[in-house]
Amino acid sequence: MTAAPRGHVQIPRSLIYSPTHSALAVWTWAMYETLMPHALNGTRAPAIARRSFLADRANTSTTALDNARRQLLAPTQDGPYLSRSTPRGAKRSVLHAALRHPRETGERYAPVPTWTLDMIWAGRHRPTGTISPEAWRLYTAAVDRAHRNGKPTPFDTTTARLAAALNTSQPTARRRLAELEIAGLIEATTRPGGWLSLRAVLDEEDATQTAEHHAHHGRCHTTPHRDPSHTAALTPRKTRHTPLATTGTPQETPPTYSPPEEPPPLPAAGAYSNQRPRTQPAGKAGKPTHHRQSRPSRRPPTRMPRAAIDLYRALPPDLTHQIPEHGSQRVLKAIAAELQHRTPAELADRIIRNWDHWRYRITNADPIRDPVALATRLIRQGRHCPDVRCEDGHQLDLNAPCKGCTLRAPEQARVASVPAGPPPSPTLPTSRVDEEAWRLSQHSVATSAAASKRIDGRHHAALARSLLRVRDPAEREALITAHQAQAHPA
Repeated sequence: MTAAPRGHVQIPRSLIYSPTHSALAVWTWAMYETLMPHALNGTRAPAIARRSFLADRANTSTTALDNARRQLLAPTQDGPYLSRSTPRGAKRSVLHAALRHPRETGERYAPVPTWTLDMIWAGRHRPTGTISPEAWRLYTAAVDRAHRNGKPTPFDTTTARLAAALNTSQPTARRRLAELEIAGLIEATTRPGGWLSLRAVLDEEDATQTAEHHAHHGRCHTTPHRDPSHTAALTPRKTRHTPLATTGTPQETPPTYSPPEEPPPLPAAGAYSNQRPRTQPAGKAGKPTHHRQSRPSRRPPTRMPRAAIDLYRALPPDLTHQIPEHGSQRVLKAIAAELQHRTPAELADRIIRNWDHWRYRITNADPIRDPVALATRLIRQGRHCPDVRCEDGHQLDLNAPCKGCTLRAPEQARVASVPAGPPPSPTLPTSRVDEEAWRLSQHSVATSAAASKRIDGRHHAALARSLLRVRDPAEREALITAHQAQAHPA
């Protein structure tokens, strides 16, 4: 190892980057190292310096200086960095000696100029021309990096690397670097890509000139070098055509195996959307049109309540595993509509009650043909009653039989008892006026008969209700035969 230049203090690298020693502790070690006199045998004698003297030099309190000395006196893996002794007869004279010198241990060091030790200001309201101990520690790290190859040379780094080297954050490293630039101890040049080219200033006059240049012009910036003889690479964009079958790399090739089929995922709470995917319109012969198409207005996604999703998960698993993804959205809509006039507990009781009625009808010979329709049937109300508080003929708010269903019971019985047949034929006309009226009446009767033939299903509805209440197959066949005989008399 080459000897450090004259007027420099050799600070070991282990102390510069030590996470257990503060910046003030590093400065204190350097001060004791410079205050230690040379002995006759070529060694260094302990220094006699009171703590008030060092505290005044650092512009801080004696308490902060005592904390820094305790860190240096604490034993480490390779020993402490400072020793303390009191000779006999000198009660007030305490000797301190800086230990672990690089020339004795052979450790690498940073040759820091001694004139920078007078620029430290550890207190508040720092005046111009001074730096904090943390900024001075960053300067020692920059000097160490610049002397890696023996001679001081500029080096490239980033703010993230400076922060990682000193165990601090990037904003803090930026502030410390700004202090050094203002003081003229560092000349920074910004390069493309977020890199910095730093030059550690070792001469006091050079530092004065660097500080003046930074005060007038700020930080230097470099532009990327462009050689006219170099041709830019013609890299195709992702949206352009490619002769490859797929634009992905071999690492992005999908696997040859197919994963096992799973039930469709349940939409997240509050993120349900019923929009359809838009397709780009095509022109003649299937060619895409080049004119800009007007985009339809996007509808905001429907926010599905959390209770609807919980009730969807409460449906029987044998049924939900068969519901496709688009069907689950329809079922969620039906649950949300019923929750407007039912509590989640009441709707859950309805689902359990309806499923107890339907699950015994599902067999291997007669499986579920439409799981979405069956799930909707389990959710919705069975009776068409105008009272929203009616639940299977029972009024929930009054805890009594529903009055609406009681009033509609005779009408439903009368409708079920009316036989199906053609309407009676009107009398023939006797004059010209009666003939026109007869034609109009015939047209209205034919129209009403055709309409009733198309949409009237009351008799079939009565048969369906009767079949739902019957469990014996023989009785079911008897009801169907009686209905056919009533619809088509001999």
